[in-house]
Amino acid sequence: MYIANKSASRLYFWVIWLLYSVVYMTKNCFTAAMASVVFEGIMTKSQVGFIVAAFYIVYAPLQVVSGVFADKYRPERLIIIGLCGGALANLVLFLNRNYSVVLIVWIINAVFQSCIWPAVFKIVSSRIIYEDRANATFFISIASTVGLMLSYAVAALLPRWYYNFAVSSVSLLLFAVLFAIADRKSKAHMCPETETGSGLGNEKSTAQKTPSAAGLFLASGFALLLLVVFLETLVGNSARTFSSTMLMESYDHIPPAIGNYLNVLIIGFGVTTTVFIKCFLYPKRIKSAPVGILFTLIVAAVFSMLCALNKGQIFFAVLSLCVLSGVFSAVTLFASYCCLEFETFHKSGTMAGVLNGIISAGLIVNNYGVTRIADHHGWQAVSRLNVVLTVLAVFLTVAMIPLWKAFKKKYGLSGA
Repeated sequence: MYIANKSASRLYFWVIWLLYSVVYMTKNCFTAAMASVVFEGIMTKSQVGFIVAAFYIVYAPLQVVSGVFADKYRPERLIIIGLCGGALANLVLFLNRNYSVVLIVWIINAVFQSCIWPAVFKIVSSRIIYEDRANATFFISIASTVGLMLSYAVAALLPRWYYNFAVSSVSLLLFAVLFAIADRKSKAHMCPETETGSGLGNEKSTAQKTPSAAGLFLASGFALLLLVVFLETLVGNSARTFSSTMLMESYDHIPPAIGNYLNVLIIGFGVTTTVFIKCFLYPKRIKSAPVGILFTLIVAAVFSMLCALNKGQIFFAVLSLCVLSGVFSAVTLFASYCCLEFETFHKSGTMAGVLNGIISAGLIVNNYGVTRIADHHGWQAVSRLNVVLTVLAVFLTVAMIPLWKAFKKKYGLSGA
């Protein structure tokens, strides 16, 4: 079933877009507040990183389960569960900030939050009107960047770091009510799906037997794509979430608040990058999503080297971090287009869940491992590691491209 009325479908999508932007903002309360927490001496970078890593240790495997559920059951119910559970968890954290309580409740929050992304992607790939699905995938990829940018803007404006949790709790609860209303109104415009395909221009259904999810992973090269996304998460998330702390500790004249404002600029560059790619590169000049990933990774390799070789020039440091943040957003966008292609096999929710699970696994390593490297060896060591990881991702993408081309040809896919 999908929403056949164009106006109703677009209104429903924009509710989803705002909802997910706010959800992503609330997921990054700790990373956004890290500079203030470290500055006040409440916790070390490693301690904050461990709390965030613990969240994603639980969140990552549940993404796969939630993806399967989103394909089999009504994704709207998963979203409501995630929003209400997240609102309750954030309220508890606002009222009680004991380290043990924070750790346990943030893990419980991960259980509820894991329901949301696969369900959101399933709605984008199958519930909204057919001709809008490709553009909706582009816009929903921006939602995470906007949400992350909002988290740092809120952290910079609030007088105390733990107020983030109060804002998050109220926001999630309000959007649970708004989404329930929008979902109920959308039912009047629902009708059975009559077209098949990914929504990227493919209107052919395959005559072959539908392969298993494992078969699709291997045949399409999606398994290699997951490795690429994992590596780029380590690099891109460092640029997007640790920039305020890194700049504060690397440059004496930058306090936490200024670091957060610069971090907003760095994250905002990710939105600019994805808009530029959509308007000028893909699919006008770059016809294949994996080729787009390769192009952006080569750019990332150049600027990660520039960041590693930088000798105290803040302009070049911020510029390099902006580009790395933008490349991470671009890789996520292209990978989402690849996931959309699997709606032909009614597995877009599963693939989106697995992809987000891999991103979450990267965030675990990033938030705990990278912060430990920064604590013990400094941010320069992190910059050098980023160079190695980005170059490795380039080679893996080169290996993935021919597999993706053969997969598209075999099943007659004309999308990403």
